[in-house]
Amino acid sequence: MDFVIPARVSNRSHFTVGQKHAILDEYDKCLERGSRIAFSRAAGITEGTLRLWVRQREAGELRSRSASGSEDQRLNAGDKQRLKQVLRENEILKAKLARSEAAVDILGKASALLDAMAKSAAATDPIPDEPEPGRPEWLMPKSGNTSL
Repeated sequence: MDFVIPARVSNRSHFTVGQKHAILDEYDKCLERGSRIAFSRAAGITEGTLRLWVRQREAGELRSRSASGSEDQRLNAGDKQRLKQVLRENEILKAKLARSEAAVDILGKASALLDAMAKSAAATDPIPDEPEPGRPEWLMPKSGNTSL
């Protein structure tokens, strides 16, 4: 059981995230019976601590700094103000969108209603072929040339 124990930069009592990942990579390579206990003793880390790190890694809580970036992830005052402004603007735009969608819906229903009324009126009112009785001649449409 030969182990490659990752080197520690300092003798501090805590490990960096990168060191934890390196130790866990070696820990995962231990497949023989009793090799994990021997590795934890050789590394000077308790078995419970290693199991905790494994659970944290599986839950996604053990992230490397290089993956998340080394800069401060918190918002400064200017960013917070800009965020509030953008959120307010977003709410206003959502309200405008809702009103516009409602207007389009109403216009669509009105258009459908007018179409139905026009079709209904056309179906019930027949066009007379003969002029109405008692209608004066001068009101009758002239056939042929209408120009003077």
